[in-house]
Amino acid sequence: MKNSYKKKMSNIHPVLKLYDKQADSYDVWNSMMERIFSKGRKIFARLKGEILEVGAGTGLNLPYYGSLAQVTVLDWSPRMLFLAKLRARNLNLKFIKSFVIGDIQELNKNFSEASFDYITSTCTFCSVPDPIRGLKELSKLLKPSGRLVQIEHGISYFKPINLILGLFDTLMAKWRGFHLTRNIILNLEKSGFKVLYEIPLDRFGIVRFIVSELKS
Repeated sequence: MKNSYKKKMSNIHPVLKLYDKQADSYDVWNSMMERIFSKGRKIFARLKGEILEVGAGTGLNLPYYGSLAQVTVLDWSPRMLFLAKLRARNLNLKFIKSFVIGDIQELNKNFSEASFDYITSTCTFCSVPDPIRGLKELSKLLKPSGRLVQIEHGISYFKPINLILGLFDTLMAKWRGFHLTRNIILNLEKSGFKVLYEIPLDRFGIVRFIVSELKS
């Protein structure tokens, strides 16, 4: 991507520098949680039609999609997206339509409204600077019958766990670029979504598989 984009985005969202820097070690860091994440990723094989994956990172979700999917892949990190392209090419994934560098909070610059049957994300909205704004952008891009399918982490069902997460939230935000204490469900409801399914993927309910639709 042109240096002008990286400079502009880094000024708006300084955390982008962290994601570009950690892109090459991202998969190693994620491997510790892959057993949990993979439980939710299996559902992507059932999705078909026009799909937008936001915050795709290095493309760990991409091998899970089925042949009936037409997937557009978006991330704000040029280095992350380069690695996702490399993964798709190495695995010969024919259902990938395009790779797009862009900001989840300004998707109107990249796509038309009501363009997608599904939008997916995995551990994305922990790092979006303004998650409500980002989710509202997603709501504009979904078709009226569309679904938002997510694997996200945030506050637990258990208050003692949340106290621990709170102690490390600021540190992780500065070190790795993501927050530990966001309320996923509340943010969805504030952004115009109705949660249809919410399934915990770990015993504390920190990581959840969530399917949402637009509120009528």
